[in-house]
Formats: sequence, C-alpha cells, structure tokens
Amino acid sequence: MLKNTQPNRFIGHQPDKNHGVMLLHIIPCYIIEIMRKLLVVPVYNEIATVRRVMEAIKAYHDGDILAVDDGSTDGSSEALATFPWLNVIRHEKNRGYGAAVITGFEYAIKNAFDSVVTMDCDEQHEPCMIPRMFAERADVDILSGSRYLAGSADGDMPPADRMAINKTITVAINSITGYNLTDSFCGFKRYRVQALAPLRLDEAGYGLPIQFWIQARHFGLTVAEIAIPRIYKNLNRTFGGGLDDPEKRLSYYRFVIERELKKWPISSPLERIPTTSN
Repeated sequence: MLKNTQPNRFIGHQPDKNHGVMLLHIIPCYIIEIMRKLLVVPVYNEIATVRRVMEAIKAYHDGDILAVDDGSTDGSSEALATFPWLNVIRHEKNRGYGAAVITGFEYAIKNAFDSVVTMDCDEQHEPCMIPRMFAERADVDILSGSRYLAGSADGDMPPADRMAINKTITVAINSITGYNLTDSFCGFKRYRVQALAPLRLDEAGYGLPIQFWIQARHFGLTVAEIAIPRIYKNLNRTFGGGLDDPEKRLSYYRFVIERELKKWPISSPLERIPTTSN
C-alpha cells in the first residue's frame, strides 16, 4: 500500500515554452507501507496431511507462517521441523484446539502483525483462498469463512449432527450478538490483530469460537462473511472429552455461552449489527 506521509514537495523546474516562466513540478512524497501478514495453523496429530498442507500454504502465502503443534505424538512434530521457513511453537502436552489458536493470537500480537489468518491442517480449508482472505473486506475486523453461504451450496454434505449443532448455536449467537452469521464454527478466518488485543480468550477447547463471538460483540468488532468451499474429509473426527456425544457437545457449547455472557454483558442484544457476505 502506498501512503502519502507528508505534504507535497516542490522540486525541479523547466521553462514554460509559451511564456518563458520557470514552472515548478509537484512531486508527492510516498513511503511503502507493508502489511505484516501471519498465517496460523493449529496442528495436532496431522501426519497424514501436514506436509501437503504446509507446502500448499507456502505456495499461496508470501508472509510469515506459524504452526502451533498442540502436543502431537504421531510424527507431526518431526514433519514440521523439516520446513526451514516455518515458525513452530510446540505445546509439550495437548491443550486443545482453542489453546492452539490462542497461542497463535498471542504470537501475532507480541510480534506486531497487522493481520492474521487461521486455517486448519486437515485439508478442509483450501490454501488457494489465503490471498482472498487477506485481501478482501479490509474494512472489517473479522472476515469469517462460511460453509453455508450460496457459494458453498455445492460442497460436501456435513455429518448431520455437526450441521444441526452448528445451526442451533449459530442461531443462538446471532440472537445475542446481532451478527447475522451463517457459520459460527468455521476456523478459516482473518482477524485484524489490533482488534484482538482487548479480548480475554481462555477457552482451550472447541468452544473457543463461541467465546470469541461474544467477546467480539462486547468490544464492538465488525464482521463480514466470505463463502468458502464446504469440504468434509474427516468424517470420523473425534472431539475428545466425551464430546463425540452430540447432546453433550451441545450442552458444552451452551455452557460456554452462559458463562461468557456473565463475564461480558452485551447492552443491546437485540440490536442488529449488519454482517455482510462476499
């Protein structure tokens, strides 16, 4: 991005052919303002896909890349170590998906990045979308991928329980925040790093997106959605901690909502905040 950082300077001259008067030429002074971009990938036992995902990310992303290894035990750690251009933070023990994302946020804030994109390592997020995630809708604090917008209509059918829970929680989040989301759980997002600074995220598990949306609304963050391909490859994914039971998983998500609303009250829960979609 080019930014004019000071008043125009008047330098140089040449005679006017008609009047013989010396005319000054106006040459604006510019500096190049470089957007510092970080791509964060939580990794936990992804040996089947981690090499392909990292190579594809590198092909589409010209900024920094951080893998947060959340205590992998299947060889993923060793695979990550083979990429000399890759930044890696390792959790010695598995802390959970949310904890890995939070570690990525903390790294982005500490190292003064401007923008951070998060994506998963299971080949369900397309690396070719990375440039669009960074480039589009720079006017909002969060650009959130959605698997349920019109552009994703021809994608894979999700497991019935995941789709039902996503819909239930998305309706609840919308009624609280007014964001008008279509997909509250998608992990493919872009965040303005300065907007993350006031948040106090500590949900280590899969309930992190719920905690995030409520705090985002409390602090007045703006949101847009972008359609991404709906890809479901890991149909046998386990959530751990007894959360493979859909009823227990839904109860856990509702508990996170109730807990966060006690900590972060929203003054006008019925006020609609326009959430636009690409």
